[in-house]
Amino acid sequence: MQKEIFKKILEERFSCREFQEKLLSKEELDYILEAGRLSPSSLGLEPWRFIVIEDNKTKQEIAEIANSQKHVAKCGAIIIVVARLDFGEYFVKKLQSRNMSKEELQKRIELYKPFIESMNPAQKLHYAREQTFLALGNLANGATALNLGSCIIGGFNNEALDIYLKLDTSKEKTSIMLVVGHRKTDEIPQKIRFSKEEVIDFSKNL
Repeated sequence: MQKEIFKKILEERFSCREFQEKLLSKEELDYILEAGRLSPSSLGLEPWRFIVIEDNKTKQEIAEIANSQKHVAKCGAIIIVVARLDFGEYFVKKLQSRNMSKEELQKRIELYKPFIESMNPAQKLHYAREQTFLALGNLANGATALNLGSCIIGGFNNEALDIYLKLDTSKEKTSIMLVVGHRKTDEIPQKIRFSKEEVIDFSKNL
């Protein structure tokens, strides 16, 4: 049963650009954000934060930063996914919070620490942004599970949004946004994707 439900969510999720001018309930928003919070990440670092915008004036101002996309201003909420760059400061503490032996803990620290410490700022941003996209997918699918619409927003001025949000860009930068809300219509557009043969390769002769 679970696989049918999950497949239905994948099939019905689409980029919604027509929203009712209506806020989400606390329960709806909590459900979506929890889907993001529970997302997997490389090394379990969870290098993200979710900034939620519901105020109409703020949504309008952010829409202007996002190339004046109308659905950004008219949605129920904007979820701004921020990439954390400070994961090197807390990764040991994260490991320590897991139920593992001292030997396994030390083994992982010795394995991961050189990798993390070798990254320059640009590499840290690239690495963290890759993880935020995992959370983004769960946020979007979480909205669909509630029969809500969502649209992924990548077309915006990151630097301008960082400044608008007053972020300490030495520790975090905006990565991607998701707008969510109640759809104006219940119609689900046909999903067009490449065929399985075009995207899946079981070739063993590499």
